[in-house]
Amino acid sequence: MDPGFVSLQLEQLIDLRLEALRQGNAKPRHVLDLSRMFRRMGCGTLLAGGDTRFFFQGLFFAADAYLQLLERKERDPSLADPYDLARGRAEPLLDALALGDAELVRRIDARALTQYREGMEYEEDFWFFMLLPRLLDPSIGEPETREELRQMHEALQGIVYPRYDAVVALARGDREGFEAALEALIQAWASQFERDAESERGNPYALATEAEIFVEGLALVRLARIRGMPTREEYRLIPAATLTAPPAEQLREPLWKD
Repeated sequence: MDPGFVSLQLEQLIDLRLEALRQGNAKPRHVLDLSRMFRRMGCGTLLAGGDTRFFFQGLFFAADAYLQLLERKERDPSLADPYDLARGRAEPLLDALALGDAELVRRIDARALTQYREGMEYEEDFWFFMLLPRLLDPSIGEPETREELRQMHEALQGIVYPRYDAVVALARGDREGFEAALEALIQAWASQFERDAESERGNPYALATEAEIFVEGLALVRLARIRGMPTREEYRLIPAATLTAPPAEQLREPLWKD
């Protein structure tokens, strides 16, 4: 599917989802779906025309929609879904990090769940999303994150998990280790979408957008740069345009009108 056409379709779906939310039909999974749509729309717009402004706007809306959900949950206990809001599913945190927006990352981190939910998330994912905000501070390294890294390593039980290798490399300032972990993540991402395309069971919106731009990888490169680690100008599935400076300020799209 043409990414430009997909972006237009996603824009229509977003309008429908926003209308449903504003009528009171809000569940955490609906907001997570909305974040996904914003992310894909941003990727599709960039792929169609190379407009980084709308790409970064899509990432901001994706992250901020999740933040608005967390803020509203504090006032509306009915939104406190421990499954959908498990820390290990906080993918919009990656959108904020992909923008290099430390303040947005910290605001999400401050409101996200901090306890591992056994049976509701993978423990290694929980620790991954716990560690990322901490590593925004270049003064925090391996000694300060040793306990989190230990628990993440134990949760893996010997399974190869490039996310673990990436956060270890970031904590150590290990450029070679980071590059190797990032390449493994990129390959895993690409392989998954190749399988989805071959099986014809993949999400067509994802295949036309996220399959071509790896936002998680972008987030990790931004984090490496924040920590003063040298990185390349671009990577496979992380175009140079995505690593340019985003707009200094983004305006919130309110999910709720009250």
